[in-house]
Formats: sequence, C-alpha cells, structure tokens
Amino acid sequence: MKALFAPLAQGSTYTRALYLLLGLPLGIFYFVFLVTSLSLGVGLVIIWVGVPILFGAVLVWRGLGAVERGLVGGLLGEDIDPPQKPTIEGTSYAKKAKAVLADSYTWRSFAWLLLRFPLGIAGFVLTVVLLSVSIGLLFAPVTLAVDDVAVTVDSSRIVIDDGAVVVETGDVDLGWVEDIPVWTAWLLPVLGVFALAGSAHAISGFGRLHGLMARPLLGPSEREQRAVLKQRTNVLEERTMLAHELHDSLGHTLTMMVVQAGAAGHVFEKDPEFARDALGNIETSGRQALGELDRILGLLREDDEGERAPHPDLSVLPSLVEQMNGAGLDVRLIMEGATEQVPLEVSRFGYRIVQEALT
Repeated sequence: MKALFAPLAQGSTYTRALYLLLGLPLGIFYFVFLVTSLSLGVGLVIIWVGVPILFGAVLVWRGLGAVERGLVGGLLGEDIDPPQKPTIEGTSYAKKAKAVLADSYTWRSFAWLLLRFPLGIAGFVLTVVLLSVSIGLLFAPVTLAVDDVAVTVDSSRIVIDDGAVVVETGDVDLGWVEDIPVWTAWLLPVLGVFALAGSAHAISGFGRLHGLMARPLLGPSEREQRAVLKQRTNVLEERTMLAHELHDSLGHTLTMMVVQAGAAGHVFEKDPEFARDALGNIETSGRQALGELDRILGLLREDDEGERAPHPDLSVLPSLVEQMNGAGLDVRLIMEGATEQVPLEVSRFGYRIVQEALT
C-alpha cells in the first residue's frame, strides 16, 4: 500500500507532470519553427538567401536542444552531460558550417525537437485526462450540495434535485440511472484516491520514459562516450603507474636512508668510519631520490622535453647491490645471461621486484 501512494509524496511526480503539460505548447512551437525555417530556407536557397537562413535554423535548434536538456534535467531529474563541441579546423565560415553539419548532435537534437510534437500531445492528453478523472471522482459528493444539477447524456437529460435522480425524456433509455442511490456518490472519493495514485504512477513513468528517450538524442554520442571512457581509463592507469613509481622508488630509497641514519647514530662513537660511510650513502640515496622525484613530477607535468633520469632496469642492479652492501647488508649478485636481451618493460619490472625484496 505504501508503494502505491509513494509517487504522491515525491516532488519528481509533480515536476514530471509539469513537463508533460508543457510538452504540447513546446512541441507545437518546435514543429512550427522547424517546418517554417526549413521551408523558407529551401525555397530561397536558389538565390543564396536561403543558405544563411538554413544555417541560422541549425544553430537555433542546437540551442533549443540545450534548452530541452536543461528541462529534462530540471523537471524530469535526468541529468544529461552536454555533447562535445564540434572540432573546427580553420577559421573560414565554410569549414565552421561543415563541422557543425557533420556533428551528430546537430541531427540528434533535430530529431528530438520533431519527436517532441507527438510526445507532447500524448503527454498532455494523458496528464489532463488522468487528473480530470481523479479529481472528478474525489469531488463527486460536491454535486449533492448543489441544487438542480443537470447532465446531458446521449440527448437524455439527467437531473439531480434534492437528492433524487430524474431522467427526463430522451432518445436513449437511461431509466436505470434512477435506480442508483444518490448516497453512492460518497463512495466515489475512495475510488478517486486510488485513481489519483495510479495516475501519479502513470505520469511519473511516462515522464521517466521521456528522459530515457532524450538521453541518447541530447547527450554525448556513443563515440564521444567511448572517447571519454578511454581518457578516464588512461588517467587511472597513469595514476596507478605513478603510485607504483612512488612506492617502489622513493619508498625504497627513503627506507634505506632511515635505516642508514639509524645505524650511523647507533655506532657513531664506536665506529666513526662506518658512520661516515653511512652518511655518504645517505647523501647518494638522497640525490637518487631527487632524480626519481624529478622524473615522476615530469610525468605529472607531461613535460617530454625536460631531461630526467631514465627508468631503472636490470642493467643497474649492480649499483643497487652496492648500495645495499654500503648499508651493511651482505648481498651478492649472480646474473646469468644477457640482460640487454630482456624486453624493456620486463627488465624494469624485474628491477622493481629485486628492489622491493631487498627493501
């Protein structure tokens, strides 16, 4: 029961009803504008006057598409991303016109404006009929408080006077109406409540259907959506790569610097020579960390012209082992085969694996 009456408590139901009611006048306006502008432009194109008229009509209906996108978002609750602007190569008016006409949004917005005419009629009729029937049922008992109410049905006149129903002479026999007790009118508001709830479901659903139909016509095309998705995927991949770079490179170097600094402080009095070597290793590691940081920041800035340290690979493993030995660890390197024959990406990942293991 709660689900039945839920649309009556939702603001979107009433905004969608407003959208459907506006559909008829807007649909008529769009249809008249498109037919008039295209007819006038095509008729005058032979003397070139129709060319700017047609192009102006194109720009106007693209703008009307943006207006419709705002109405769909504001009244129907369907937020639609704006399509990408057409890519214009050059500054000439001919190239600009060609880019606009080649843009799929131009013709998708045109199709939506035309479609708004029949949809506007259907939405307006549906909303008015459902609300009229529901409100009529809700206020049916009001007729009992009014004297001498007359209704004509198929040339027969039905009169309600002082709580009695009288059927006057007509071409159709409606005498059975006189047998209906007047007090049954008090049961109609109950039916009207359920009719109003059902009307709210129908209006909300038809408005939702408008939003679903508008999305592919007023929003980005599938090609644009794929391009945006690919761009987002590339950004996520770059972020993941940078996170790995920061963890593998700077994390390793800073860990070694902390260990060496702690060891140097621990044996500073007993073994000053070891402490001096540790401080030298800290300096070297710090310089390496600065080089790695500069390279990673260069990736963030997309600075391809600056000189940065290359990605470390298996060829620099001896220096890594030397650095670890300088930190006091007993590490021996055994390499078999030619490292230059290993694919570059595999070589880089191999270096990071060894580095992480040593860390």
